[in-house]
Amino acid sequence: MIRTKILLTIAVASIFLVDLSALAQSKPATTPPAGSKTVKPGTPPAKVPAKGSATTPAEKKTVSKETPGVAPPSGPTEKLKTVYVVPMGIKDKGQFGLDIHPQVYEQIATDITEKRPDIVVFVLNSADIDSVRYLGDDPSKFGIFDDDGIRKMSRGLKEVIERVGAEPIMIVRDAVGYSVLLGLNWKNMYMTESSRLMGLERIKERTQAADPEVYAKFREAMVGICNAFLDAGGYDPAIGLAMMREEKMLSASFKGREIFWSDDASGTWIVDGSKDRITAHFTPEMAEELGLSDGTVSDDDATMIDDMMYLRGNRSYILLAEDGKKIVYDYIDGWRKGLEDCKKAYEQYLEAIGEAQGNSEKKNLSKAKSNLQKILSIIKKYEAVEIALQRIGVSKVQIITEILQLDERIRGLSKSTSPPPSGGSGKGGGGLGAGSSILVLP
Repeated sequence: MIRTKILLTIAVASIFLVDLSALAQSKPATTPPAGSKTVKPGTPPAKVPAKGSATTPAEKKTVSKETPGVAPPSGPTEKLKTVYVVPMGIKDKGQFGLDIHPQVYEQIATDITEKRPDIVVFVLNSADIDSVRYLGDDPSKFGIFDDDGIRKMSRGLKEVIERVGAEPIMIVRDAVGYSVLLGLNWKNMYMTESSRLMGLERIKERTQAADPEVYAKFREAMVGICNAFLDAGGYDPAIGLAMMREEKMLSASFKGREIFWSDDASGTWIVDGSKDRITAHFTPEMAEELGLSDGTVSDDDATMIDDMMYLRGNRSYILLAEDGKKIVYDYIDGWRKGLEDCKKAYEQYLEAIGEAQGNSEKKNLSKAKSNLQKILSIIKKYEAVEIALQRIGVSKVQIITEILQLDERIRGLSKSTSPPPSGGSGKGGGGLGAGSSILVLP
């Protein structure tokens, strides 16, 4: 009996101890064990991916420009943007309307359509002159403004870029003269450290008139044409007005992050406070602080694009090896060589005309015609050559007319049985003549 009671007591005690053990396991500890991590309320513990597993986008690290050499974690990454660079002029070869001509940018538009980049960067390097006032500069180096052609060129490039879904960006390396209009024709614009943005007073060349009323109408029309380029880039017309007209002033006022422009000196930042023979112009620092440019980048070709992309938050990108540089360089070299070939051909034309006498007249007239045909062939290939010739008074029509006159003389000599007359073609019938100034082309 006593044995039975003892066994019952032990059994009850065992059940009680089991219950206490279960209770201890189910209740949270009030004091964490030594060496454990405290997790803040509401903050889930960090998940450690299994070895070899993909890292989620949220866990992806960005390698900063300041810490080169640190490799990002393996796993899926965002697609790097592709960058397509298009020069608009190059150093010492950036004549507006000649080196920068719609003909070459039609090729660029086709290439952009084929390559379909994410970003198209235009690099503008076109300085007509070295001085602000155009004093002592060679007029043959000045740019030529075909407003209709340049407007269509810009519009066409924008349409193509939009169609392929790319983002256009302008970098101004130098813009003096009409090239300013291209620099301010794009909403995203940067300037290099030593660049200039000035020289729009050249509109005076297109507005000269003896009658003051006619002059005023010409001037207002030209201002309107030029300001249309700024308007397309999102810039205030007061900026263009002050850059074109010497008597206009320019200042800016700030309201929060907004900038308000006025064509007087009433603003807090006076850009041009004088009415005396000075037009507004901008340094890279001024342009950035006044919101004209999105930032200032390096002058160095090796780092310029990298600087611009970094300012836009793109630390990594793909610079397309086959972009617009070769197309533009080949075009510039091509038309300039064509112009030199025209000069040589014209010298040979003059020489042949001078020797077209007696028994050798027909032979030399044919040689003269051949050289003019060579000039005509180059003109048809490069519109810039035609423009350069027109600048000094030699037109495509004149060359064609002279070729026709030479044809007539050659046919006459072939039919004639009498001794041929002596002498060259001269200027009769509207030909080029020996007095043409083609040899002084730039």
